[in-house]
Amino acid sequence: MNASERFCNAYTQHRGTLLGPSGTEHGWLRQLQDKALESFTRQGVPGPGVESWKYTRLNQIEQCDFSRADYCARPSIHINPDVLPVCSDSLRLVFINGSYEAGLSSLSYLPEGIALCSFSEALFRHQKWLSPLLGKIAGDEGHPFAALNAMLMADGVFLRVAKGTRLQTPIHCLFISTAIDKPIVSSPRLLVELGEQTEVSLIEHYLASESLGANGGTGKEQNDSPILANSLIEVALGREARMQHYKLQSESSIVSHISGLHVEQQRGSAFSSHNLSLGAGLSRNDIHIKLVEEEAECRLYGAYCIGGKQHVDFHTQIDHYKPSCTSRELYKGVIQDRARAVFNGMVVVHPDAQGSDAQLVNKNLLLSAKAEVDTKPELQIYADDVKCGHGATVGQLDPAALFYLQTRCIAAKDAQALLVNAFITEILQSMESAAVRQFLQPPVLTQLNALIGSTSPMQVKEQRV
Repeated sequence: MNASERFCNAYTQHRGTLLGPSGTEHGWLRQLQDKALESFTRQGVPGPGVESWKYTRLNQIEQCDFSRADYCARPSIHINPDVLPVCSDSLRLVFINGSYEAGLSSLSYLPEGIALCSFSEALFRHQKWLSPLLGKIAGDEGHPFAALNAMLMADGVFLRVAKGTRLQTPIHCLFISTAIDKPIVSSPRLLVELGEQTEVSLIEHYLASESLGANGGTGKEQNDSPILANSLIEVALGREARMQHYKLQSESSIVSHISGLHVEQQRGSAFSSHNLSLGAGLSRNDIHIKLVEEEAECRLYGAYCIGGKQHVDFHTQIDHYKPSCTSRELYKGVIQDRARAVFNGMVVVHPDAQGSDAQLVNKNLLLSAKAEVDTKPELQIYADDVKCGHGATVGQLDPAALFYLQTRCIAAKDAQALLVNAFITEILQSMESAAVRQFLQPPVLTQLNALIGSTSPMQVKEQRV
């Protein structure tokens, strides 16, 4: 039995209990999941013969028989709420191996016009809002792991913002992975719907429990059983809605992190995303933005900082369907040791999208002779009146710049750290929220200094954005 068959078998065995007791009230959801099963059965776990996966091998996933996390015994772990990372006065939802932890979460002061809860709770409280939208933005075809998420989803985040509501504090969605004595898979599902003239900031945060000192204070993983974290977020932006999306992934090396971000934007809406990939042995990010009405604006930023034998893969696609839409995309990577990065960015300007303005750039910094990157920025233009550009660079640290810094009495490692941090600064400083920037900056700089081997903590000077 191959990996695809094992996943399908797991769904078939637990179909009646995936979302609690079966009932006619969830019949629409059963149909959605059965349809996802058909799609996943056709596609299967992608191999090197699939063009979009030819540089990313899934050996760790293919070789393991994963069980759903919520059907396995909980590890003996205690997490003190005081050690959880906190972003300013944010609303917080905490999940352990994909299951909601109300005792660690903080949703006591929801403003009027905001519906925010766990996905499992939304199935009972907000089904009238959930059923028309779930699965409509993220298509299964061409995205086998989106289909797998739909099959096995049981919990996650539901957010709906009523027309004219602007939330000042960020929403912090914290997903903690914890190893147990067998391979497990978690399938968090996030569904976000913003009405007209709304604004919200949301943080997706993935980390390992040992980074919290949760395993008896040892800081070590309980075992080396693999974990598959397969998350999916769907976002529907109404007219003139604004959303700032931030993602920090710093899981342990035993985790294979597969994620999908699918966004649909209406007239005059603005979406920005900052995706920071630091951890996991394998990380794959599929991002698909659809600008379906005029004057929509999208900005995608990303930074991947990896070493050892880590593998990170970003596949992005922005579709300009209507006139006068704008997209900006900038991803930067720092690759050390034998790590490998893959970037494939595509912008498609459709025939009706006259007046489109799109820019796509990917820059990479290799810190060792054995580090590797495969980058492929693409433009597909089917309109006449457009302004589009794309480019990619791969290089090493400038020896002249290193020599200059060392002549100013800066140690070689610290000089390297200064240059590498300066390379990533552009991504960090493009964040609109100062509170979120201050929250996400330290783990990025810590990772960069670890890749260089510098013992002197470097800080990025705060600037007005």
